[in-house]
Amino acid sequence: MSDRYLWNRAGEPDPEIAELEQLLQPFRYRATGGGLRSTAETKPLHAYSRYWWAAVAAAAMLVVADGLSLRHSVPQTSRDSAWKLSSNGATPHTVRIGQTIETGRSGARLESEFIGEVRVAPNSRLQIIEARKDEQRLALEHGTIHAFIWAPPRQFVVDTPSASTIDLGCEYTLHVGRDGVGSLTVEMGWVAFQWRNLESFMPAGASCTTRPGRGPGTPHFSGTPTGFESALNHFDEYGDSKALDFVLARSRSQDSLTLWHLLSRTHGTQRVEVFTRFSELVKLPPSVTRESILRGEPEALDSAWNALGLGNTDWWREWRQLW
Repeated sequence: MSDRYLWNRAGEPDPEIAELEQLLQPFRYRATGGGLRSTAETKPLHAYSRYWWAAVAAAAMLVVADGLSLRHSVPQTSRDSAWKLSSNGATPHTVRIGQTIETGRSGARLESEFIGEVRVAPNSRLQIIEARKDEQRLALEHGTIHAFIWAPPRQFVVDTPSASTIDLGCEYTLHVGRDGVGSLTVEMGWVAFQWRNLESFMPAGASCTTRPGRGPGTPHFSGTPTGFESALNHFDEYGDSKALDFVLARSRSQDSLTLWHLLSRTHGTQRVEVFTRFSELVKLPPSVTRESILRGEPEALDSAWNALGLGNTDWWREWRQLW
């Protein structure tokens, strides 16, 4: 685009400037009749251009592209993040810490060569919270993201209204409804779903629901028997014994992941029932006794996890200490 166009509208306009002119067209001054010349018409051309360009700059503060908006409600001193944002093939641009991304009819994509890729689905609201060398933190208020992360474990975190997802080298899909209820499905690697002292540790193929004020529910693998997931969600929300009995009666060996989490989420008679079924499905070492599990001994719970064949607890306990 020639610089002359900004001053006297001569030459070929840049496509982006032409689009902004079209957006601002409804606000253009129109004389109301009577043959009087408007004040704007009596101003020197260079003064009019300054006012016009100021309006363009103000409009550019809210980036609009097929339903994508990037809100600049952050101090000018805010640092650039490591993320670049793009939508519909547009040239990626850097997002600043504190900025909020809202998608409309179309989605968007965040990319960082050091962290990974986050695809933001339509009708989602996502904020960049922190961008440090050892922590990349986003917040998903509502909507859906698909994250593929190659940063070191624990460094990528996404907060939701009811839990935080802590990446341990993975690919996952996270959804949050407008009521704050969320769901997480892990496609590759591992994710910790954490709220206060409650945690769901999830390998590939596992899913979990989270609710405001309650945190993450009990994870389960896909392909559970009919009614299993509904009964599990009902137990998580209400602690209903009949729902727990249903889950235990229909548990298969691959559902031991669910039962292991239930060992630390039940008490008294319910914990006895969970351990009884768990020990029927998993070959436990002698050190894991009913008494040690009933007392909630961390060493016994770790040994019970190791018996699942999903990997040793040593490596993820080390990462857990960091959050």
